[in-house]
Amino acid sequence: MNRLQDKVAIVTGASRGIGRAVALEFAREGAKVVVVGGVDAAAAQEVADEVKALGGEALMVMTDVSQRVEIDALVDATLKRFGKIDILVNNAGIINPVPLLEMPEDQWDRTIAVHLKGTFNGTQAVAKHMKDQGGGKIINVSAPAAIRASSSGVSDYASAKGGIVAFTKNAARELAPYRINVNCISPAVYTRMTAALMEADHTTLEQRHSRVPLGWFGQPEDCAGAFVFFASKDADYVTGQVLAVDGGTTV
Repeated sequence: MNRLQDKVAIVTGASRGIGRAVALEFAREGAKVVVVGGVDAAAAQEVADEVKALGGEALMVMTDVSQRVEIDALVDATLKRFGKIDILVNNAGIINPVPLLEMPEDQWDRTIAVHLKGTFNGTQAVAKHMKDQGGGKIINVSAPAAIRASSSGVSDYASAKGGIVAFTKNAARELAPYRINVNCISPAVYTRMTAALMEADHTTLEQRHSRVPLGWFGQPEDCAGAFVFFASKDADYVTGQVLAVDGGTTV
């Protein structure tokens, strides 16, 4: 029996990387997936088509998660198509490594808006419907940078990801009476965003492999199972937790 059979899941930032891997794994587990893209509609539609090729149902919606009006439109489109929302994955994100002393104010604002405000927007909008339907699962996405200092010029990104951890714990406490589980995953896998960090650090993939205690730098598919766990009945008694899926990087 598929663990997410007939569940409706919204996955933001689903056009590539972790979001894509999660959307496809959810589909394999029987979920109906709302593939949310931010800037690349063609890539998001390709993921939606991949979901359908797996035998699943998919809806592609382009959304700027930092804009509440667009999040509300996303929720409305999901409810119109599927009638409910069981799972939300707040995964959308951006990164542009710039040294602290050179970072423009508008970059700081945009990074916080997409990561942290976007997580708030999605959680608040979806939780209102989950409350009425008797529960649901919300999964946020942080990063090792939230707890470990970096010289890569990611003070904006790290601050946003740290805020997401704090938000997760507070949202979990407030939403628990409504049987809404809120958890967070902190992945360290190879994506376009980590490639940008590697370029800023002047490190190679081989060097990243050597820094992971398990011996290899994971791919997005290596963390998708953790999202399935938090989205499934297996995690009904788990809330407010942050799970590092990083090969032991932050041990």
